[in-house]
Order: sequence, then C-alpha cells, then structure tokens
Amino acid sequence: MAALPVKRGDVRGFCDVAAEVGEQMAVLWTVPVLRTPTDTRPSTRERIKHLTQAANRLRAVSSSRRCWIDTQHVEDEPEMVGSTLWSAFGLFTTAAPVTSPFRTPRQQALADELAQSTGNGLGLRIERAHAPTAVAVEQIEQLLTRLKTEPEETDVLLDVGALDQPQQALAWAAQAASLVGALRPWRTLVLLSGAFPASLQGLERDIINPLSRRELELWQKVGEHSGMSERLVFGDYSIVHPGKPAQHTTGPVTILGRVLYSTAEDYLVVKGRNMAVYGTAQMPTLVSRLTSDPRFRGRGFSEGEQYLANCATGQETAGPPERFIRAGHTQHLTQTLRQLG
Repeated sequence: MAALPVKRGDVRGFCDVAAEVGEQMAVLWTVPVLRTPTDTRPSTRERIKHLTQAANRLRAVSSSRRCWIDTQHVEDEPEMVGSTLWSAFGLFTTAAPVTSPFRTPRQQALADELAQSTGNGLGLRIERAHAPTAVAVEQIEQLLTRLKTEPEETDVLLDVGALDQPQQALAWAAQAASLVGALRPWRTLVLLSGAFPASLQGLERDIINPLSRRELELWQKVGEHSGMSERLVFGDYSIVHPGKPAQHTTGPVTILGRVLYSTAEDYLVVKGRNMAVYGTAQMPTLVSRLTSDPRFRGRGFSEGEQYLANCATGQETAGPPERFIRAGHTQHLTQTLRQLG
C-alpha cells in the first residue's frame, strides 16, 4: 500500500507502474491543500476548481484499482467535497472515502454515506499526531456507534507519519496495532509511515546521498511487538515526505534539480541546483551519477528506470522536476512490491 498526494507527477508515477504490479497495490490518495497567493480564505470558485482538478486526476486510477481518497485538507465544506469530487466519479469507482474519529460529524456522516452508496467500504485513518492510542480507541468506539458501515467493510489506516523519531514511532504503532487491531474484525489493518526527508538541506550536491529506508523495519517490529504480523499490511509514502499534501507556502520557493531512487535499504538522492537558474540542462549529469552506480537496476526494471536511463544517454530530453518525481514513484513502487514478494 502506498500513500500519495493527488498531484500530477505523483498520479502519473503510479499510472506508469506496470499493470501486473499496480493491480497488487492499493493507494491512499490525499487531496492536497489549496494554495492561494495570500493567506486569505479561498473563494468558493477556487475550491470547486481545486476539487474538480483532483477528481479529473483521480478518475483514471479510481475506476479500476482499489484505493482510498482522503480529503482532510479541503474539508471546510464536506458537502462541496461530495457534490464536486465524488459526484464526478458516479458509480464507476473502486475508491473508498476516508474519515477519522477526530473529524467533524458532518464529514464523518458524508464519508459513511459515500461508503454505503459506492459499496466500497470506508477508510478509518488514525494519525499519531492526533492523540495517544488510548484516546484514539475511545474516540473510535464512539464513532462506530454513529456509523452504518460495518467494521468488516472498514479499513483501519494507522498513520505514523514522518519517521523522524523511530523509537517513539515504534511505541505508538505497536500499541495502536495491538489495541485498535483487536477492537473489531476490520477488513484491513494497514501501518503507514514515511522516512523520506522533508528537505534536502544538508545533503551534498552532485553526488548520491543514501538515506535509510526505515519503514520496512518499523513494520516488521510493530508486527512482532503487537502480535499482528499476519494481519498488518505494509504502507509507505514512496519518495515524498508525509507532510507534502499539507504544505502551504505563500512566498517564493526554490525548486532544486533532484533525482530520487530507492533500493531495498536506502533512498538515493542526487541533489542539484536551483531550477530557476540552472534549469533542466543540469539533469542529464545528475541522472548519470545514478545510472552509472551499481545500485541502479537497469532500464528494464520499470518505466522509471527506463526514463532515467534515456535521460542519461540523451535518448529523451530531461523534463521538469515533476517528471523526475513521476519516475521516482514508478521505480519505488515497483521495487517495494517486488521486495515484499
């Protein structure tokens, strides 16, 4: 299972995954926050446009593959989410809505109604940032008394978030998996975490920077400590930081050239320079740092590797940063699924 933001490069990265791989993978899609030029509240027209754009991006991946759609960053008016985003899919969707014990009753009711009308069940997202496990269990019990969707039709998504404090993450996740997992006969119990950094600050330029992938180790330890090894499903955030959907910047942003890759043990990051100054001309050299490394799996592994190899040899023109996010997701998702067996 993967958690990805509903942005063009991220969605296309999943679409590029080979069909036989993608069919074995469920995705938690999170609609990102609506960015506005100032700190003013977005207008109704801006919000409708944002939700419509998200629906258009999700239509291809929500009609044939199992997934969840979380709109937590755009839920000021849950009814607008229902009438704009979900109505765009009609009955032809495999997506399940997502709610949480810590969201508004209006949003919870809409998610429950959508779960019933689509017949796809419900995602129940429990985030470490919201509350200690004991409080979450109490809130879940209260929520279940109001829901029509049965636990057998509900997927619990235990979201550790960023793995910047591994020991605290392990303690929370093991307790959550044990207590919440045993609470009801859930359809699925997922552990989700992300070790990819929020910033490339501190990384060296023009070389491969290895960063430890700690998600698999956490999943294995949580399964052992909680006694849920047989039930617990692995999930990660691929090659983006868990906080990406919530990022909201109103000032200028420096976008760096970057090449993102994954091995069984590490993320490999080749950091470049300001795209506004150096542009895409820097990318073939950055890509070559990776494709000439023995850890590169070769162009035949996935469409991500094929694109990177072609950029390095000049067979394809290097695209903008979004294109390398896309390739990064494709190779990571393919590698992770094959690694899990």
